[in-house]
Amino acid sequence: METIAIIGAGASGLACMNILNQTKQYDILVLEQSLKSARKILASGNGRCNVSNKNMDISFYNTTSPLIQEIISDFDIYHFFDCLSLKLREEGDLIYPYSLSSLSVKNALLKQADGISLIEQCEVIDIKKEKQYRLITNQGVYFADKVVIATGSPASDLSGNHNLDMLKKMKVACLPFVESLVQLKTKEVYKSLKGLRVKGIAKLYDHHTFIDQKKGEILFTDYGLSGICIMQLSRYLDHVKKPVIHLDLLPDLEKKDLDHYHEDGLFHEKLAKLLQEKQLYAKNLVFHVNGTMGIKKAQVCHGGVCLDEVDESLQLKKYPGIYVCGEALDVDGDCGGYNLHFAFASGTHVAKHIIGESYVKDK
Repeated sequence: METIAIIGAGASGLACMNILNQTKQYDILVLEQSLKSARKILASGNGRCNVSNKNMDISFYNTTSPLIQEIISDFDIYHFFDCLSLKLREEGDLIYPYSLSSLSVKNALLKQADGISLIEQCEVIDIKKEKQYRLITNQGVYFADKVVIATGSPASDLSGNHNLDMLKKMKVACLPFVESLVQLKTKEVYKSLKGLRVKGIAKLYDHHTFIDQKKGEILFTDYGLSGICIMQLSRYLDHVKKPVIHLDLLPDLEKKDLDHYHEDGLFHEKLAKLLQEKQLYAKNLVFHVNGTMGIKKAQVCHGGVCLDEVDESLQLKKYPGIYVCGEALDVDGDCGGYNLHFAFASGTHVAKHIIGESYVKDK
């Protein structure tokens, strides 16, 4: 019986584990470096866990790879969780567990782990190719016929400290991790608005050059801006030299409407007072971006294992038997369930290829 070692007990690793375990053909070893498995799943969607999106398309990701397009398109999130006895529901285009609790997702992923060795606080330091793969960890040495790298990225305080150091030692090309989907620090800060959420359009410019715009919730903070549409725009910052955010807080009204309606009838009293005192224009509030809140506050990261390093099964070309899935790959998407969808989809994709290869081998 083959031994499969899965490094990482997050969304992609646990998806892979479940598909492999359904066959009862493998000894499965899951090594998780943090204190608890599925910590980022629990925090996802403010505890509600937005697992996918009805409007699923490659355009919401940082790649145009046909392979990634195939993986996200072929994956059926409803079938996957139905097999785990978890019912889903929709709110607009967003897909959640029916309970609206991320704990339901974690429990569904872990409840069929009987017979699986799940070792937490176990950090893989090095991987050596011998007759099997030798995994050197802070808790000893383990051996496996196949290895699945599902370590994620260093995004958020809930992630582990290491990322892909073991693969870098093996000369696998990895792009540096850079924060994505992250809150923005701005030169203009209005602390009186801290915690206030408004609906509007946020436009990102590189100095005077328009980059993109997003419509949705904007959150004022004591360091700058947050909210879903702000975090969506933050994905561009790694190639924008002079980022500036322009906010339209009245996207459904024209300038002439502002002359007719009182500001205190259009806005929260804190915002109305600020606009009046500072003589600010609600349809064009300008914020000069001078940084982000950093990788430990980000939801996901750009970077990871280069897609050129893997074949159609997400197996490393240089190391047959080692696979990479989830955020450990250089694939990241928008807010709205896209990153969890890819994590579940890629973990499932790897598992099915491992099972297919075992079937061919047995034949």
